[in-house]
Amino acid sequence: METVETTSSKSAKTKKRPNPTTESELTASAKKRSDYELERGKPMPSFIHGITQTNILVALSRHNAFTIGSEITLDLNPRMTPDILIFKKRKVDFQRDEKRVAEMPLTVIEILSGTQGMENFDEKLPRYFEAGVQSVWLVQPFIKTIAVFLPNQEPQVFTKGELHDPATGISLNLDEIFKS
Repeated sequence: METVETTSSKSAKTKKRPNPTTESELTASAKKRSDYELERGKPMPSFIHGITQTNILVALSRHNAFTIGSEITLDLNPRMTPDILIFKKRKVDFQRDEKRVAEMPLTVIEILSGTQGMENFDEKLPRYFEAGVQSVWLVQPFIKTIAVFLPNQEPQVFTKGELHDPATGISLNLDEIFKS
């Protein structure tokens, strides 16, 4: 058993959960995951995750110099499907779809929620930069914070006011992202 520390605003708890180690345990664990989780390699998003993602997409929609997308699988091995992607302006051909996109976005945005922890973020970050992504946003709705990561730099952490991404020049008001 693996001991997992969880904290809430009311109290700290310690839970025991099984840590699958045998092939049969891993297979059983995988069978419990939804198709969404298996395809994207991450848990299904929560209500707050979905609302935050929508608020960011609406705010980004005013930036006409870019093509904005969500849940697009990048042609990386293993595959990665960020919550939101910001591409250079590109023509969208609705007659020809791409299952995995080879062109790397300028920015990827990952949103954490109660069902999605940070356990894989430290692995994803260097892979994004190695693939050519110029900035990565880590959105934490619970604490109303967005960290903007750039290659070989300390992250810029925004908790209020305007977020500014130097890689794209995009600025967003955090009140708009975390509105109730």
